[in-house]
Amino acid sequence: MTESLDGQRFADIQHAIGCPVKWSGGPGLTRHVGLAALAVREALEAVGLTPGELKETDLVVATAIGALAEVEESFPAASPARAETIGFQSLTHHLRRTLGLRGRELTLSTGCTASIDALGAAVDSVVAGRSQRVLVVGADAPLTPVVIAGFQSARALSGRPVPPRQASCPFSAHRDGFVLGEGAAAVVVESAAAARAAGRRGVIEVCGWGSVSSAHHMTGIRTSGADVAASIRQALSYAALPPDVIDCIDAHGTSTPLNDAAEAAAFLDVFGFRAHRIPVTAQKSVVGHALGAANLLELAGVVEFSRRGVLPPCANTTKDTLAVPLDVVLGAPRPFSPEFVLKTSSGFGGLHGSCILRVLR
Repeated sequence: MTESLDGQRFADIQHAIGCPVKWSGGPGLTRHVGLAALAVREALEAVGLTPGELKETDLVVATAIGALAEVEESFPAASPARAETIGFQSLTHHLRRTLGLRGRELTLSTGCTASIDALGAAVDSVVAGRSQRVLVVGADAPLTPVVIAGFQSARALSGRPVPPRQASCPFSAHRDGFVLGEGAAAVVVESAAAARAAGRRGVIEVCGWGSVSSAHHMTGIRTSGADVAASIRQALSYAALPPDVIDCIDAHGTSTPLNDAAEAAAFLDVFGFRAHRIPVTAQKSVVGHALGAANLLELAGVVEFSRRGVLPPCANTTKDTLAVPLDVVLGAPRPFSPEFVLKTSSGFGGLHGSCILRVLR
């Protein structure tokens, strides 16, 4: 949940709030690498790869800012000793070394769409037969003064005079910016045939994905929703599925005036009148925006709420404040078990990504 970021590091930043992970850190690791290592351990335990399979697994990593928090902290001291403790080890290097991965590797830093791009790159590689399986990891720890100050300068963060937990309100008339979060998530991507042969049962099928560049503005977004809609149509085309199959939308839902308007317009564009009846969830209202890790974290959320047979409500938005003609889940969890879920994402630089997920029963 969102809270005030107290302490000397944030003393000079007015209204510094965020959604921190309650974790003290790993020895000798930058925060985003430590969080990623935990996520990878949980993913591999759940999948149960053999040592031989793990050795041949490819790796795709997504991060928007990497170790910027640690670099920022050490820079004023200009201390070589401090630099050595940071290590400046890339996330990919740490995972390859500790897991013994001998396959191909790729690091994507496409901002807030990074982990949906990483997931798509993994899917493409498996479909093309280039990879037997791919470990996909998204990790970011952006709760640091320079990042918060930068986003505040861009007028992207919420500055509403409300308690921190009420700051993020996607699709509300009161929305004024997002709340930064942090975290990591990891998934293993392999073909259905390979999973069956190994006796593994998948939890999500990635049916298709799309990515477009708006070539428009560094921080702005066309509120017509044309670019978001283009990425959705790409994903549907890749999946060879009609729009009518989508049961639920897990929106980017940043709680910014431009993003939420653009997403709503895109959904109406792609789904027509049916857009009024498709349930929409917005997980960032509770966990914040973890930048390059956000999409994989929300994919994990899709898995969990699908298993439980409920859709989580969008926090802090009410029927009275809802500013878009969509069926945003509000108030309380809604009993629902979707099969096909659309996941959308947008990022600074004009990048927009979507993927179609099928929940496997």
